[in-house]
Amino acid sequence: MDIKETISKQAFENYSNKEPWPNSDEWHRFTYKSIYKYVEKQLEKYSTSTSVILNAGSGGTDYPHKGKMIHLDIVDTYIKEFPNHIIASIDQIPLENDSIDIIICVGSVINYADYQKSLKEFSRILKPSGILILEFERSNSGEFLFNKKHHQQIFPQTYHYNNQTHILWMYNEHNIIDAQRLYGLTTIHKHRFHTMSTLINRIGVSESKAAKYIKFDYILKPFSYGLSHNCILISKKISDI
Repeated sequence: MDIKETISKQAFENYSNKEPWPNSDEWHRFTYKSIYKYVEKQLEKYSTSTSVILNAGSGGTDYPHKGKMIHLDIVDTYIKEFPNHIIASIDQIPLENDSIDIIICVGSVINYADYQKSLKEFSRILKPSGILILEFERSNSGEFLFNKKHHQQIFPQTYHYNNQTHILWMYNEHNIIDAQRLYGLTTIHKHRFHTMSTLINRIGVSESKAAKYIKFDYILKPFSYGLSHNCILISKKISDI
């Protein structure tokens, strides 16, 4: 089994047996809250009463929105109660070309997938001028400072949390932006977070204690490219591939 198959299989097994995040996991709690607030703000800005929104890798998270939301996930456990749901992977989406106004893909979903196939699929199903809200974990992270992995285009990284082993593809931010451009998507805004918290964690403070420093990210904003662990890109479809 190659590394792509291993990562895909591990992700499926983990999310088929997903347990609630423990209260002690401050890092992921702050991550979830940061992503949720940002996505909510973007949907308020971009969605309308006629919007068709794809929540790709939903995990059961719903957002206030205008229009219709379709929940997509690799398992049905978390989305089967929603009236509009699809069981599928983000790199093979059973929807028609130019059928979606907004795609949400957050929670590091793309870090478990083939990013090129996934971005190609997102571009295919987005309508012209459609919006992609994409969050991912970065190789540019301060986690890898003074390490040869820092800024690498792509590499697998293993983490252990919530009594599970997670293997993620870590992506260079410019690599993702360039790949989006290849598939007719142009980045119109970037939002990086876990900047101060990642630096604090890098110098030896536990994730749980470092997580709360996310509220001080603004202090290190000029240095966020080389430190932030997470990034959300807002992109627009400007052409067909």
